[in-house]
Amino acid sequence: MKENELTLYLVRALWGHVPPTLRTVSFELNEMLVKFQCILDADASEDDKELLSVAGTEFVADLPSEYEFDEIIKIIPYPEEVTNLRELVYLRHEHNYYK
Repeated sequence: MKENELTLYLVRALWGHVPPTLRTVSFELNEMLVKFQCILDADASEDDKELLSVAGTEFVADLPSEYEFDEIIKIIPYPEEVTNLRELVYLRHEHNYYK
């Protein structure tokens, strides 16, 4: 499986599952392990986390069964810097956005 295929799977999985508190979404492929990471802002609700968990479920459903999946959902308040995984799929505009 190639990372560009995974990018397309993840973009599709995010349709309708992007809350305003979402800062970044990234993933990386390490042999047979796919890591999926979402970074949310401090005011993220449980519903926001659930939306992203549903996106993760849709993402993993597209993967062949021999792949392992690790879902990471973190809360990192703006303006703290975030560390993304190798392939960045979503990045919220933050420069000069919040006061």
